[in-house]
Amino acid sequence: MSNIKRVFTIILPVGLLLLISGCTSVAVGTGAVATGMVAERRGAGDYVEDIWVAWKIRGSFVQSEKVRVANVNVSVYQGRVLLTGVAASQEEISEAISLAKNTRGVLEVSSEIQVQSETPKELANDVWISTQVKSRLFSSDHVRGIDIHVETTKGVVYLTGQAQSVEERDQAIESAKSVSGVVEVVSYILVNDKAIPVYNKTTSPGVME
Repeated sequence: MSNIKRVFTIILPVGLLLLISGCTSVAVGTGAVATGMVAERRGAGDYVEDIWVAWKIRGSFVQSEKVRVANVNVSVYQGRVLLTGVAASQEEISEAISLAKNTRGVLEVSSEIQVQSETPKELANDVWISTQVKSRLFSSDHVRGIDIHVETTKGVVYLTGQAQSVEERDQAIESAKSVSGVVEVVSYILVNDKAIPVYNKTTSPGVME
C-alpha cells in the first residue's frame, strides 16, 4: 500500500468520528473550503449526509488499485457528486465514476476529471485560485458565499452549491472569472434545488456555456 493510501486509511475513520461527534466544519478534497453545516441553505441533515457520502467515496478510492486518491477531488451537494482533478488514463476515470455511482446515497455523478498530469506548482496555484475565488464570494454583496463550494484544476474553476436565483448564480460565476489565473469557470450550482443551464450571453439561447 502506498504512503498516500496509508495516510488516508488512518485519517478516514478519524474524520468520520469528528463528523459524528459534532464537528461543524469538514474539508474534503484539495482546495475545499470548510463550511458550517447549520448556516448552509441545504440544512444540517443534508450537509452531514453529503459529507458522509464524500468520505465513503474517497474511502473506496483508497481501497482501489486503479484510482490515485490524492489526484481526484470529490464534491457532494444534495447527493449529486462532482469529480474533478486529473487521472493517468481513461480507465482510472471510469473506475472513479463507477465507485462513486455505487456508493449508497449518491443520486448522480458528474465527472470533470481530465487525463493529464499536474505539477506541484500547478497544484499550489489551483489552491491559491480556489482561496481567492472563495474570498470574493464571501465578500460579495450579491452572493451568499457559504453556499458556494469551489474546486480548481489547472486553472479551471468548478462551482457547486446552491443559489437563491439565476442572478445570484451568475454573479458567483462572474466573481470567479474575475480572479487572476482563472482559465474557465464551470458551474454546477443549483438554483432553488434545480439544475438550470448557464447560457453564454454572446450566443443564442439553448447553447450552454
